[in-house]
Amino acid sequence: MTFRMMAVIVSGIALGCIGSAKAAPVQGLMNPTVFQDSFVGKNTAPVTLVVYSSPTCSHCIDFHENDLPKLQETYVASGKLKIAYRPFVRNSVDAVIFMLANARGQDKFDETVSTFMSKFDEIAAASNAEDVLREIAASMGVDRAGFDRAIADQTYLDKLNAATTEASQKFGVAGTPSFFVNGERVEVKRSFDEVSDAIAAAQDG
Repeated sequence: MTFRMMAVIVSGIALGCIGSAKAAPVQGLMNPTVFQDSFVGKNTAPVTLVVYSSPTCSHCIDFHENDLPKLQETYVASGKLKIAYRPFVRNSVDAVIFMLANARGQDKFDETVSTFMSKFDEIAAASNAEDVLREIAASMGVDRAGFDRAIADQTYLDKLNAATTEASQKFGVAGTPSFFVNGERVEVKRSFDEVSDAIAAAQDG
């Protein structure tokens, strides 16, 4: 599969961000069938935050840059919270970024996605998204051949699509970012402070 065959449409990059739903237990959420969770924080932490995120979602980037560091400082560092990020593919740029992150290895997965998130404005404004994605990948040591190998991994792409389908059809994820605290969906109406409130309530409970 080539990049061109993946039909990248950057004009649709903002679609699918933020979905609201009432807080409620979600059956099976903590046992995904496609990917196993990799946690940030101690495995023994009593509160678990699951975040479905897309690297081209502006709200995801806002949370990642502004709110996540606060949660890590307040709850993760003290051993009270662990966070699992799960991929959600909204467009082919998302797919390419996740595939490049996978190709770099699990130990560099989060770093790779974060780097692309930090370059969101460049990607969104580019007349040729492929060129920009290749440049960003090259800055992390991924040459042209490595890029091509990464996006040719049909097996991993199938898993990404399956994980996204599972999220939407089984867990009710309607957009990104979507948050779940100890298996319960968190409704975000005004700001990401509601996520912090849900974490604090789960900790006290």
